[in-house]
Amino acid sequence: MNASFARLAAALADRYRIERELGAGGMATVYLAHDIKHDRKVAVKVLRPELAAVIGAERFLAEIRTTANLQHPHILPLFDSGAADSFLFYVMPYVEGISLRDRLTREKQLPIADAVRIAREVADALQYAHQHGIIHRDVKPENILLHGGHALVADFGIALAASKTGGTRLTETGMSLGTPQYMSPEQAMGERELDARSDIYALGCVSYEMLTGEPPFAGPSAQAIVAKVMTADPVEATALRKSIPRHVAEAVHIAMQKLPADRFASASDFSAALGESAAISRPSPMHAATPSRSRAASALVAALIAGGMIGALAGWLLHRTSPGMPVLLGRSMQVTSNPGLEVLPAISPDGRSVAYAAGLPGAMRIYVRAVTGGRAIRLIDDTSIAQRGPSWSPDGTRIVFLARGGAFSAPAAGGTPRPEIPAMTGDGVVWAAWDPRGNRLGFAIADSLFVREVDGTVRRLATVHEPVLCSWSHAGGDIACAAGNATYVGGAGGSAFFANLAPSHIVTCRVRDGALSLISDSTSLNQSPVWSPDGRWVYYVSDRLGQRDVFAQHLSGDGAAEGVPIRVTTGLSPHSISLSPDGRRLAYSSMTATSNVWSLGIPTAPPVSTDAAVPVTSGTQVIEGVAPTLDGNWLYYDSNIAGSSNLFRMRLPAGEPEQLTADTVPDFAPEPSPDGKEVAFHSWRSGSRDIYVMPLDGGPLQRVTSSPRQEAAPVWARDGSALAFLELTTAGGVWVARRNADRSWGTPVQRWRSGVVFDWSPNGKSLLVEIAGSAPGLSLLPVDGGPPRAVVDSAHPGMPTAADARWSADGNTIYFKSQDVQGRASFWSVPTKGGTPRLLVRFSDPNKPSNNPRWGMANNRFYFTIDDWQSDIRVLELTPRN
Repeated sequence: MNASFARLAAALADRYRIERELGAGGMATVYLAHDIKHDRKVAVKVLRPELAAVIGAERFLAEIRTTANLQHPHILPLFDSGAADSFLFYVMPYVEGISLRDRLTREKQLPIADAVRIAREVADALQYAHQHGIIHRDVKPENILLHGGHALVADFGIALAASKTGGTRLTETGMSLGTPQYMSPEQAMGERELDARSDIYALGCVSYEMLTGEPPFAGPSAQAIVAKVMTADPVEATALRKSIPRHVAEAVHIAMQKLPADRFASASDFSAALGESAAISRPSPMHAATPSRSRAASALVAALIAGGMIGALAGWLLHRTSPGMPVLLGRSMQVTSNPGLEVLPAISPDGRSVAYAAGLPGAMRIYVRAVTGGRAIRLIDDTSIAQRGPSWSPDGTRIVFLARGGAFSAPAAGGTPRPEIPAMTGDGVVWAAWDPRGNRLGFAIADSLFVREVDGTVRRLATVHEPVLCSWSHAGGDIACAAGNATYVGGAGGSAFFANLAPSHIVTCRVRDGALSLISDSTSLNQSPVWSPDGRWVYYVSDRLGQRDVFAQHLSGDGAAEGVPIRVTTGLSPHSISLSPDGRRLAYSSMTATSNVWSLGIPTAPPVSTDAAVPVTSGTQVIEGVAPTLDGNWLYYDSNIAGSSNLFRMRLPAGEPEQLTADTVPDFAPEPSPDGKEVAFHSWRSGSRDIYVMPLDGGPLQRVTSSPRQEAAPVWARDGSALAFLELTTAGGVWVARRNADRSWGTPVQRWRSGVVFDWSPNGKSLLVEIAGSAPGLSLLPVDGGPPRAVVDSAHPGMPTAADARWSADGNTIYFKSQDVQGRASFWSVPTKGGTPRLLVRFSDPNKPSNNPRWGMANNRFYFTIDDWQSDIRVLELTPRN
């Protein structure tokens, strides 16, 4: 517990029991608390110390008293406020819902009826406040809560109090009032006396984002956004979404007029216009630019310069000269429609056919089908060989694919395969494709890119961490790869974590000298890069804005990323993409994935099926990490239900989910401490995968590891004194970090050079690991040194493989989950001293597969995910812009 948290808890102890931090914003930090007098949960908002010092207690309490009298069904009420031990705070109801920002992150575009209803409810709330002389000043999706589907506007008061402190004193704190994407031009100009029309402008921006999936203005910096707010026109909403009714689009655009006089006079007028079914007679700035509008923009630019905001203007001019959308989207054609997975499309050089992989992740086959329909052709007859990663020869006569750890090619019309790149010891080929001339074959193994030259010699190009889904530029001088998440396509030899959510990044490699360039962020999922015909754009799949879509990154003349990525599509949910050589057809696999936790009692008369399993969680989400507490009272898990993957917990057997983290950078693999007071997990919040420990009492986050080794999946020792975890670099490794007497973490020590750690023995002396290489299967590794002892030798014929394993409470039995070569799951047990594994549970229902290896165990029950993966191949027609 940090000093500030402890001091706040002590200062409010007579009224509120502070439980933990819920989140922090630019002006305040929010805490979950228990109202002692009224026995209820509340949210306590505490101003940042520097802002509290600027405003002062007297002014803050005076303005809060003003807003406390607002009583409206769509305004979040104020319970209490005060000053205690230099803290300025106010208390609101704890709303068990989500914010509009959370919903936008998850859905991007809202149904039109929902967007209009929410906008009108917020408008009603603003009209009521305006009639009482109160302007909100910071209307944005984060300040609109959704409870029971209806809007509640929060945070009246802070901006009002801060606005009266004086701009200079506020600027000294490093804070500003308002949020650039929703800030009215007059607020951006620094005008102190704002009226209701400033809030109307902000609500217009919020409405635009609900309808189109993006704010009206975006940019690489706050200054660039402000410059656009003051000088540029947003793209017409109907150009981004044709189904928006004309009267709704026009109402939103009127609300976003630059000049306050050209907007609606009141929020109620805006609400009425949104509800009208007839076209609005007022002129819309999106349909006709007027001379007065141009003069207004010029005046604003002049004011920008006069106000010393040259940097903002320069940012705007830079953005104006950067490339726009590279293509126009045309019709989309569905190529496949079978249930299950049809993924990894490769469009033929003439754009008329698509090769793709279909089937279970561990047992896929390659097929070829014409874009216009017809029968699918199986590429090779041998159905015992798992295949993936198809890629066409430049002349369209052959297809190279991955199988048995190597690369093969076969005639595009089907036939006998021939080997191209053999499997290498311990590592499989993870990508292979011919260059545009068909003379060279590029391929990737482990962390290396190679080229097989015309004469058959092999040249190593560069080291790239987990390269996958690479592609050649059309001139053959560069290769683009996704890096950092090879298991996104199932890894070199299995189905584990197919289509997982882990971040990855896009790199380009110059073939002549192996020089690498990073062209995407590394904290989002970025996959499947392809090149435009002129080599000036790289298209790729990313979830940087929540849902997976296609983005385009412009490249400078020297191949570096230039400007910000442009979102090309909205709502496609592609898993991977392929672009025809002429740039006019984009093949993609439109994939949906849902994973929820189920539970099943450990059978007393095995083997059994999963017919008796019961659902634990529900929702349109993907859960990867599953960890019940040892006492069986709580379930911890990660979920992307709020957009990015975050940590949750729920009381078993059927409590309400409680969100523990709310980061845009994903968090995974929660592991509750034995005493239930902390949770360990891995996260990319430092820019690399590292281990963290989060106290559940609101204390400061502890970082356990700080290295480029990609540490993951922490496991607690049963006494809470240490963490074991694995390393996800090619070298791999099992590591242990011990806790010091002062509760800090010591330097991690590598206990084994390769493998995966699953669990810690109850007596703390051994780790349950899978050792890669010469002794695959389950082994016991002494924590303090010594060789591992095999418990299950998966190399022995008939023995199951171990995907994840857990120790029984008494230490006498080991339970493990297995995935067969086709990805079908099962649970087994084996005595700790060794012996023949016993089959306990078969996942025999094809409609309830459990693809995720991770699982948990408590109170004689298994906890695991049931997954629904569906994907079809589609082709989108494109028109390149000149």
